[in-house]
Amino acid sequence: EVTVNPLRADTAHLAENMEQGRQVYYKNCFFCHGDALNGNGHFAKGFNPPPANFQDPGTIAQLSESFLFWRIAKGGPGLPEASTPWDSAMPVWENMLTENEIWQVILYLYQTTGQKPRVMEEGGGSGH
Repeated sequence: EVTVNPLRADTAHLAENMEQGRQVYYKNCFFCHGDALNGNGHFAKGFNPPPANFQDPGTIAQLSESFLFWRIAKGGPGLPEASTPWDSAMPVWENMLTENEIWQVILYLYQTTGQKPRVMEEGGGSGH
């Protein structure tokens, strides 16, 4: 199982992958998550729960990149029953984006917000 963004290791193409991620974001994500990545896009008002505010340290900074990948790929319908009534309106992006595009947009999100993904330590301990 991939736990970190495989594109991070490819430093030679990092800028290129981030730019691709930016394009993916503006084609697909910004309508809800907004220009400033703050969950305040044009369509955001109609959603309950509202789209995630990636600028908030309580969102992506608390997540591992692998979780974010899963969350984007599965979209709202991927949430477990226990998550209801938090039915998210997010589409199932794995039907529309390649794995590479999802990793690219994740790079873009962290880069642009200045947040760092949470890194899970090996061995199951929950240290920081």
